Amino acid sequence: MKKNHLSYSALCQFKKSPNHLLAYWNKELKTTDAMQFGSLIHKMLLEPNTFNNDFAIFEGARRAGKQWIEFKEQNEGKTIIKQQELDNANKIINNAMLHPVLIKMMQNKIESEVKLQWQHKGVNFKGFADLLTTFNGNKCIVDIKTTNDAGKRFERDLYYNDYKMQLAMYQDQYDKNTDTYIVAIETTTPFNVQIYKLDDSLLFKGWMDYDYYTDKFKEWNGEPQGYSDSIVEVKTEIEEIV
Repeated sequence: MKKNHLSYSALCQFKKSPNHLLAYWNKELKTTDAMQFGSLIHKMLLEPNTFNNDFAIFEGARRAGKQWIEFKEQNEGKTIIKQQELDNANKIINNAMLHPVLIKMMQNKIESEVKLQWQHKGVNFKGFADLLTTFNGNKCIVDIKTTNDAGKRFERDLYYNDYKMQLAMYQDQYDKNTDTYIVAIETTTPFNVQIYKLDDSLLFKGWMDYDYYTDKFKEWNGEPQGYSDSIVEVKTEIEEIV
């Protein structure tokens, strides 16, 4: 059944196909270990005071048996992690907080996990901006991303993935002079951190995706729909030798 509200994550799924969105709405998409660990990093960096509301540490040897069953029942609704995962997350956070730019952003924090609600073309949207702060005298929106490679590969991927759409959607709720940054944090050794500022041209590209797929969502009748029914012919482009 089609709903009249979207989030950044929901719109990303719709970009893949309406079937992806239906699976997302029905909570049929699996939460990967990487996604769960990313949520842990977000919580510890942005909202450490509410950690115990959302996470519980299981100290048992294995996730089976009476001890495990009782622990799950006592912590229903929480994400259960191991002590080793918490130790690894602490190591990553401590290293990230040595970055001079991130230090300034956190020191000048206005609000974290900022709840946003708005309408675009008659569709209700909601989302959470990771961090609203000031940097170099300007208000800015900061999004935290965990990754295996925060360097050139991440920089290249910014041109192709949907992060630019997310920041464009959130920036649209503020003054156009609000800057947008992504803090890319590596979750593998050596835990490097790289901070990226999205320029106007990249944000405009993200906004165009946001606008286009909102239109496509409005046109969709809510019925299951996958990819094209036609056969896609894949061609190899051969550079002409002169």
